[in-house]
Amino acid sequence: MPANKKYLSTPKQRTLKTSAGILGGFMVTILLHNALGTLLENKAVLIITSAFSSFVVWASLLLVAFLFRNGWKVWGLYLLLSGVFLTIIFLY
Repeated sequence: MPANKKYLSTPKQRTLKTSAGILGGFMVTILLHNALGTLLENKAVLIITSAFSSFVVWASLLLVAFLFRNGWKVWGLYLLLSGVFLTIIFLY
């Protein structure tokens, strides 16, 4: 039984969501861990835990990207989060 067309997204939206999930999720994950590194004093603990938590955060962000209907909104959200984390990195 084929899927109902109203629930399928266009190829452009699928490309946007996929690229936002992979590239944007990776960017947010790395900047999140760098921002945490600037706020924490014990950096050795962060290095050890980020090796495990970075994959979980990236995979979660990859899945979240496909929950949105519009790929541009996902990119906007991930760029906004990246900007917040970059601000934290540069201020501290």
